[in-house]
Amino acid sequence: MADPTAPTRVEPQLDVRPSPAPSPVAELRAAVEGANPAPAAPPPPPAPVVAPADRPALDQLSRIEDKTARIEEKYARSESLLNRVEDRVERAAVRMGEAASSQDMASLRGEVAALDRRVRGIPGFATLLLVGVLSGLIGAGATVAALRYGVPGLMPPLVTPVGGQTR
Repeated sequence: MADPTAPTRVEPQLDVRPSPAPSPVAELRAAVEGANPAPAAPPPPPAPVVAPADRPALDQLSRIEDKTARIEEKYARSESLLNRVEDRVERAAVRMGEAASSQDMASLRGEVAALDRRVRGIPGFATLLLVGVLSGLIGAGATVAALRYGVPGLMPPLVTPVGGQTR
């Protein structure tokens, strides 16, 4: 907060003295002196004097500056608080994204486990080989039996039995 005893800014000086209305005599004198070819030296500017009547105006200006400084400080605190809140929300959003991706990973793990269970239920190579060999042997045996003994009503026996008799 600003200290009114040690101002850090240059305070404007208020000159509240009423300027006297120019009288006709003063206007005439100014016109005569203006017609004189000798230039008159400009009067030195009056030194700023703080009149006792100006002191309340300066006090009010100082109070306004103090209030403005307090408002600026509050604004800066609010801004830093909002920045912290924004950072927290951002971190929470990142964590929620990670949680969602971990949920996706968990569901993906479940699907992979179900697929693994189904694949483990499929017969292995040895079983498939055994089934293939057995199917071949059964098919070959059925073909030999059909050729040798025939299929009643469809085909007569094509190969004669070893004893030479056919039916």
